[in-house]
Amino acid sequence: MIKPESVESSVDTLNEIDTACFYIDRETGQIQDCNSAAASLLGVELSTLRGEQWQLAFGCEASANLTLVHALRAGIRSPLPPFIIHDIDNKEMVIAGLVNPALLNQCSVLVWQLLDEDELSVSGALAASDTVAVLGVDQLLYDQHWGVVETTRLMMEIRTSLLEIIRTQDTVGLPTAASIIIMLRDVDIEGARDISRALLSHLRRNHLDSGTGVAGARICLGLAQMSPGQTPLSTLLAANNALLQAQCSNGVERIRAAAADDSKLLSGRVINSNGIFSDNLASVLTGLEGREEAVVPAPAKTTPLVKPIETGIEGYVGDNMEGAVDQAIFLSKLDIPIAILGPAGTGKMYVAKIIHDESGADADMLIAIDCREFRSRSEANARISKELMQGEGKTLVFKSPHLMNAEAQLKLARQISSRTLADVSPPRYLPRVKLIALFPDTLEQLMRQGGLAVPLASAFAGYPIHVPPIKDRKQAVLRWAHKILGQEGIHRQRDMKGFTPDAEQAMLLYDWPGNISEMRQCILDALEKTEKDWLTPVDLGLFKGISPDGAPYLAEPRPFLTMVESEDAAGDSYVPSALETLDVALGEAVYNLLALNSIKPLGAWMEDEVVLAVLDRYRDDMPRSAEFLHTKTRNISRWLPKIRSRDEERNSSTLWQSPRRLLREWVRESPQLAESPLQRIQDLLLAHVIKQGGAMSTANRARIMGVSTPTYLKRLRETADS
Repeated sequence: MIKPESVESSVDTLNEIDTACFYIDRETGQIQDCNSAAASLLGVELSTLRGEQWQLAFGCEASANLTLVHALRAGIRSPLPPFIIHDIDNKEMVIAGLVNPALLNQCSVLVWQLLDEDELSVSGALAASDTVAVLGVDQLLYDQHWGVVETTRLMMEIRTSLLEIIRTQDTVGLPTAASIIIMLRDVDIEGARDISRALLSHLRRNHLDSGTGVAGARICLGLAQMSPGQTPLSTLLAANNALLQAQCSNGVERIRAAAADDSKLLSGRVINSNGIFSDNLASVLTGLEGREEAVVPAPAKTTPLVKPIETGIEGYVGDNMEGAVDQAIFLSKLDIPIAILGPAGTGKMYVAKIIHDESGADADMLIAIDCREFRSRSEANARISKELMQGEGKTLVFKSPHLMNAEAQLKLARQISSRTLADVSPPRYLPRVKLIALFPDTLEQLMRQGGLAVPLASAFAGYPIHVPPIKDRKQAVLRWAHKILGQEGIHRQRDMKGFTPDAEQAMLLYDWPGNISEMRQCILDALEKTEKDWLTPVDLGLFKGISPDGAPYLAEPRPFLTMVESEDAAGDSYVPSALETLDVALGEAVYNLLALNSIKPLGAWMEDEVVLAVLDRYRDDMPRSAEFLHTKTRNISRWLPKIRSRDEERNSSTLWQSPRRLLREWVRESPQLAESPLQRIQDLLLAHVIKQGGAMSTANRARIMGVSTPTYLKRLRETADS
């Protein structure tokens, strides 16, 4: 900045450079003079600016840049953080600048453009459902051993690590100064916070470990989502401002005494004071178009911090389920009906196999009777009568018998309690057969829900075996995860290394409501999302307990009496059915979609998940899957290519993860339905779309249902007539 001796001479000098300069009266806020670059910046004639209020000339309110307002009033020299102005065509521009006292009642304001909305367009459209994240590194010690070159190298290493952990659809820009733009697609602020914690924890572990030259540095993230009335450029600026605010507010040390390193910290702060806008941002925004590496040669890729997978885990993972195993071994010697109780996916069938094996019977003499598959009372009675008559030396395992017709339950109960075959003349005793029933809850709870007949519950109630859910078997969570990852890696011919520490921590703190079945599906989905040979919490979609500083999670101890009270309350609480829980999750998904002002084909995704879950239930047996879906085999074959084409979009949507899990759980545990399950869930979703989407156009509601507008209107009429 040239200190002016007069307004005229200074403007003449500044006309020779390409920096906009305004001379503004401190008292009135009028522009007294400016140079040609200032007029060119705003797209107006030079003469029209003289005498104009600076707020009107800049096309912004005073509140848009309080720094400029207060710097003018105080007449102090001050840098201007990035802020938005508008030119004569109302085009947005982000500018930065300097305020410098000039003559008695004047300040010179030098401003320069950092980015405009045309230049931002090279980064691709920012949807309302996306979140902009601006990552920045501060607290770097600039001295003779560390400078701009070292910072550039560090930022390139950080970008490389980001590309390893973010989701496929997300994008990472090239570094500018000590900041990086990250576009988190189709995620709200809360979801972005989860992902950000995982990102920061991962980066902290890999780049800012103690003992390195940057151990005292800090990584922060600013987040912003485009709200109504906000533009992509203003959203990017908001994210950058959030970053700068995070860097200014030191949550660890709010008051700091002078120290020998202060000058070093200040040097780094000044050099990178404007965050992502510290350099020519337009030249690096093209890095957001894809996931390509930087033009500058990237540093050697460091091996990420990964805990190696435990190999050689054979059979069932030992944990505190061993109490159930010991009980099974004891009861295998007794000639009594046995009930095995536990939530879906906990390993009840494994316990049943132990009883069978310990009884001394041959492996092929274990017969599983899936009571979910019976469509009618006569079908259930016929199958059960056949198996009982031919049951000599066998073990019959009834899976979910509470889902059978009530009369079929009573008939089975009479045969068990009397030890006599039904529908046989003259009467005959049951053969020497071992009877086991698998129930997803306690017998008392199933009777209260009205599904389990009292005589059948009584027949199996003698010595029930309780299999605890995986949330009560934390010591086995990681061993199960390692075993599943190893199995699936071999199946896919991939040499899987293991999980990051953050991923293991998140798995330990997650409750796994779907138990081992859900864990396997979670790991399968993660493997579909990434080509890495290790998994992160972003791949798994689990973020509980992750700290941005990479510190291990320490749960607060709970008073003993509080724990006892909560456990007692949980035992008496109402447990909703899988369909009821799914209904709530679909309502939340629609609500979140509307809150994000976004359109996603939830109806199509929902049908995709049901078809895939049915195929998984029947091990890709097309005829049986078609029978469950009330359709033809050729229809499933015709649907599959479109379903697979939507896999990435479905799997990467954070708002879809809960409905996705619950849909699969519902299909896995459902009995045969009188109507198509596709029709059942379409009705659930349609009710939520009608109730919550009244302000939307018919076309958009049809898009959420994943159908054409005429088809949507037809379904509306059918719903109204029913």
